[in-house]
Amino acid sequence: MPGVGTWFGASAMQSGLELLTRLALVHPKEAKLTVGLDIGSSALKIVILGPRKGSSRVLLGQRTVPLGEAAESQVAAALKETFTALDLPVKTVNLSVSGQWVIMRVVEMPLMTPPELIQALPFEAQRYLPFNIQEVVLDGVALGPTQEGNKTWVLIVACKRELLERRIAWVKQAGVEPAVVDVDALALANAFAEQSDGRQLTGTHGLINVGAQGTNLVVLKDGAPYLVRDIPWGAEKLTRHMAEQLGVEEAVVAAQLKQDVPLPPQYLEAMKVTCEGLATDLQMSFDFFESRFGPPPDQIAVSGGLLQCPGFQEALKSHLAQPLAPWTPTTGLSGQFAIAYGLALRTA
Repeated sequence: MPGVGTWFGASAMQSGLELLTRLALVHPKEAKLTVGLDIGSSALKIVILGPRKGSSRVLLGQRTVPLGEAAESQVAAALKETFTALDLPVKTVNLSVSGQWVIMRVVEMPLMTPPELIQALPFEAQRYLPFNIQEVVLDGVALGPTQEGNKTWVLIVACKRELLERRIAWVKQAGVEPAVVDVDALALANAFAEQSDGRQLTGTHGLINVGAQGTNLVVLKDGAPYLVRDIPWGAEKLTRHMAEQLGVEEAVVAAQLKQDVPLPPQYLEAMKVTCEGLATDLQMSFDFFESRFGPPPDQIAVSGGLLQCPGFQEALKSHLAQPLAPWTPTTGLSGQFAIAYGLALRTA
């Protein structure tokens, strides 16, 4: 089993701010290009970055590859075909995991040295895992002291080994090697941190990335991820519930949502009702954050493929106290590439 503290590429335990800052930095001696691969349930999103030019990385390529119903059997072949078509010297990729087999918790632990924390982490993590500790790849990072000062907050992340090995196998079958494995939500945070141009992020920031099957949520406090969640709500649930309310087939709703035209009034109303479920989950998360860590974010940066759907932002905003701000990771990329871009920033 890989040693604790190695999965995110961190050396021992660092503060969350140091971790995110380090992951966003790229030095001239490092690889000439890095590839971020976001494996979604309905599509692959790929971002290729070159060396840093000024305050940002050079965008060398981007690609969205749709996947059919048999998504898992298509990934390796789709990757191989895509890398061939891009005609770039891709040898390694950075990929990520998310979903029900990835457990993320911020917990209180006693103050201890980094080696002591590494030793204690598996015992603490087992309290929160729905499966045996031997079945997971585990990592963690110290975020900072609690308000009392006699303990520290620690972000624990565990991924079912089976999920990790399956994704690594897809990459290898495509003829490339995995360089870094991250978590979707932390890749999202990396992309957001990059826009600070090396300045320390202060205050509280809320980030959500809404995809086909799930929504990644991160709340950053002074740059550190104090709340990280995967919410099982995405475009597929939106389409299904809207179809039920409208009394039509899901395919009819899906086709309407893909058109770049204003939605009919009845569709807007159905979308508004359906978005209440996601808004409730988000609000519960913000309330939990406030009860433990302080004031919640006063604004939410939104990315993901569903952001391109007409009416979605307004429908979700109608249920939340915080304003929503559409967010793109860099010039030339839409919000659906936020996670892939955050992964491409990583260097092994």
